[in-house]
Amino acid sequence: MALPSQKTLSIKTFLGKWGLSILMLLVIIGTFSYGFYKRKKWRHEHALLELKAIPVKNGWGYDITMDGHPWCHQDYIPAVAGYRVFRSKEDALAAGKIVYDKAAAGQMPDITEAEMRKKGIYIPPYDSTAPPPDDQAVRTKKDSTTPR
Repeated sequence: MALPSQKTLSIKTFLGKWGLSILMLLVIIGTFSYGFYKRKKWRHEHALLELKAIPVKNGWGYDITMDGHPWCHQDYIPAVAGYRVFRSKEDALAAGKIVYDKAAAGQMPDITEAEMRKKGIYIPPYDSTAPPPDDQAVRTKKDSTTPR
């Protein structure tokens, strides 16, 4: 059985031999952990948003990407009834800029008709007879007789 003085001696010997190495290892692990934490926090606060106009059937729309991934795809004018498209690339980019600025400021990225009109964006009159684009058409159930 080891005497208490021998235990103290063996701990001192161990720390004398390996103490600096263990301390350096802990400092390195702590530094890398802090660096990863700060990088993740910075990336979350500084997302790369990109706005670009896209041609759509009979007009223009816009896309907003976040860090290269699609975030907002708008192929018709938002906040107005019906499926109306922007008549010019500039109008699409102006509406997209409103949404972009709100998203960059951390606000709810919505847009109203009044905001678009205030920026001078042309909104065509509503045509209830105009059919929606094929990908936006309302899908109805086919009339089929199902066995009961």
